[in-house]
Amino acid sequence: MQNAPCSRRSFVVSLMVSSAACGLTQEVLAEQSQPAHSNSNGVPENAQLIEELGTDGLKVYGRDDTLWLHLESAAKERKTITIPRLCAPMRSFGWKEHPDAELKFVPEPREWTFSWKTLPEDSDVIEVVFDSAPLLPDKLPPARSAGDGSVMLHAFQASAHGEKLRFEPQPFKNTVGYWIVPTDYVTWQVTIDQPGTFSVAVLQGCGQGQGGSEGAITLRQHEDVKADLAFQTLDTGHFQNFRWNDLGMITLAAEGDYQLRIQPQRIAKAALFDVRAVHLVRQAT
Repeated sequence: MQNAPCSRRSFVVSLMVSSAACGLTQEVLAEQSQPAHSNSNGVPENAQLIEELGTDGLKVYGRDDTLWLHLESAAKERKTITIPRLCAPMRSFGWKEHPDAELKFVPEPREWTFSWKTLPEDSDVIEVVFDSAPLLPDKLPPARSAGDGSVMLHAFQASAHGEKLRFEPQPFKNTVGYWIVPTDYVTWQVTIDQPGTFSVAVLQGCGQGQGGSEGAITLRQHEDVKADLAFQTLDTGHFQNFRWNDLGMITLAAEGDYQLRIQPQRIAKAALFDVRAVHLVRQAT
């Protein structure tokens, strides 16, 4: 196969991120939410309470692509809060009234943690801005084919399985990472509208001296493997230095719902790689 230029792949990523953001609509966010909230503590009056995201001492409000995490006394005393893992790349986070004040964020496999040593004066709201409406994993629709039959799978749409693997939403990451356990694997749900032959590429990062691991991509229907492709990871100099790795071709004989899975076959050094996106490009017949 001919290698697609990185600039073209990058343009497609930007375009597909915008399309994904439009597809994850405010209506879906509203399904998770209660009626509009009126508050004078730094939360916009038209933000909506999202009870599914709240925990002891924490109320979470949302509007469009932004969440406001309202700390109550119990959370302030703990100096840490957690919310469920969400499906959206993160643009920024910080104290609403003191955005430069210290605030630590750690994405775990199934929940996200914010912590601090000193609470800024008169601050009880953390503002988190995303690139698209943040959804719980069970609210995320499957990825779908574009008009030309191609499919772009983003890291935020992935489900990580296993011990350590996770979606890392920070702007400098926006990746499925921490791939240090050989039995961990990642899946995407995708609907193929136009079957045929597809070129497969992954937007991956891999630390200096860490390349050469072996993995496999499979497309499955009810655990029945319909297509598979073996690959090796590329050394890109850093796990957050992302490059397209063109893997080869697969053929899908029928339209329908598939699970795309990436799993290690052999981890050469410390980690397999980080994955920001998978691109399936349908070939002309």
